[in-house]
Amino acid sequence: MLQKLKIIANTEDKKRLLSNFFSLSVLQIFTYILPLLTLPYLVRVLGAEKFGLVMFAQAFIIFFNILVDYGFNLSATREVSVNRESKQKLTEIFSSVMSIKFVLIGISFAILSIIIFSFENFSNNIDLYYFTFLWVIGQALFPVWYFQGLEKMKYITVVNVTSKLIFTIAIFIFIKDESD
Repeated sequence: MLQKLKIIANTEDKKRLLSNFFSLSVLQIFTYILPLLTLPYLVRVLGAEKFGLVMFAQAFIIFFNILVDYGFNLSATREVSVNRESKQKLTEIFSSVMSIKFVLIGISFAILSIIIFSFENFSNNIDLYYFTFLWVIGQALFPVWYFQGLEKMKYITVVNVTSKLIFTIAIFIFIKDESD
């Protein structure tokens, strides 16, 4: 038992744990604060009807995000963690997961297109659904699972916070009236 405590108390392990904890804490803070700034603004500028349409599009597109993720955030994270010392195995895992994600993006895009062109309520807002689908592509291209497996949460935080800040600033710059 004493030996296990010494291993846990290793300064390198502590440093990595504290760094990961701090990184994920910062990410959570931004994840909660930025919508508190943008949501009231969007409701006021877009109006209830357009805002509801945007929220429906996001909720609808989340189903495609789930399909493209295909559980890789669990299974691939574990594989990366177990094989973190083998560059060859990491390359194999990374390329396999990304290849499968690209195929799933293609399938998702095809399904989305069929739905859009089959139902009038969707085809009336074709741009909204295709632009919202870009979120699925962005989520698929950023390998959160890879950095989690390597325990490099700082990279996840930097990329996510930067993209969230850019997105928030873009909302205030580009959305000025209901037609935007």
